[in-house]
Amino acid sequence: MRRALMVILGVGTLSLIVGGVLLVREFNRGFPQLRPGIYAGTLVSKSGGKALPWWVESSVGTPDLFVSVGADGVPAQRGVVVEPSSGTRLPLIVSGSERRFRITGREDDSSEYQGDYSDPITSDSGSWTLKRFEVAALERPERDDLVDWVSTFQSLRAVETKIEDIKKTFDVDEARIEKLHRYAVAEDSLQKAADSRLSTTASALDDVKKQNAVKRAELEGILRNIEIAKRVSPEGRLVELSRESITREAKWIEQALQLTAPEVSGGFEQDYERALRVKALQEQVNDERGLIRNLTEGPRYRDRSSERDSEEEFYNELR
Repeated sequence: MRRALMVILGVGTLSLIVGGVLLVREFNRGFPQLRPGIYAGTLVSKSGGKALPWWVESSVGTPDLFVSVGADGVPAQRGVVVEPSSGTRLPLIVSGSERRFRITGREDDSSEYQGDYSDPITSDSGSWTLKRFEVAALERPERDDLVDWVSTFQSLRAVETKIEDIKKTFDVDEARIEKLHRYAVAEDSLQKAADSRLSTTASALDDVKKQNAVKRAELEGILRNIEIAKRVSPEGRLVELSRESITREAKWIEQALQLTAPEVSGGFEQDYERALRVKALQEQVNDERGLIRNLTEGPRYRDRSSERDSEEEFYNELR
């Protein structure tokens, strides 16, 4: 019993090892290396669906492939089958909006390529085949016809491109003309725009006129003040002369007091006489200030000749 158990355990372990090796080998399988050329084949589903044609081109000097699969939503594309850093072979991945083919395979003895593919999007899987397609050299007439056809096709494409450019320019010009027509004619849009601008300009002009009137009023007020200043300028000059006279007389009184003051204190009579003189001078100063006040605060209609006479009498008394 123990021996049978050991045998079963050994067989199970061997099966796990073999399965793991096969799984790793399958996972590490890549797309076979194709010699430069053009290849064509089919993708056949295990579910019995319609076989899909596909086309592969291998170029000289690059490990990448150009692939086209005849399935809806799968465009022609460039396929990477070699890791650039390590050089490891990779599966060929062909992707589209609805399908994603993961293709691996090998080369058989008949120089044909075959393998398996899987589609994780649709859960489809199947096999594939590829065979090198030999392109025979063209005869000279056929080659000349092909060159002529290519030249004609290129000329046609150039003309079509010019036509497309002209059409785009025409569409732009047509849109501009339509816009201009709409502003100029349709519903008097241009007239309305002009009226709106005219209204805005008239409003701005009214504001400028109001500001000009305010400035003119201010200018007239300044001119009136200047005229008034011209009319009262003699009285102002007289006041200024009176103030200068007071200043001069004050300085003269101070100098006179300093000259007559004794170097030593005198008796009571000398101090009394000096105080009387100072009082008399102060009264004169007060009188002069009263005259200045009368000149500045008196009514304007006072006769100017009487003011001049009073001023002359004042100056005569000072003399």
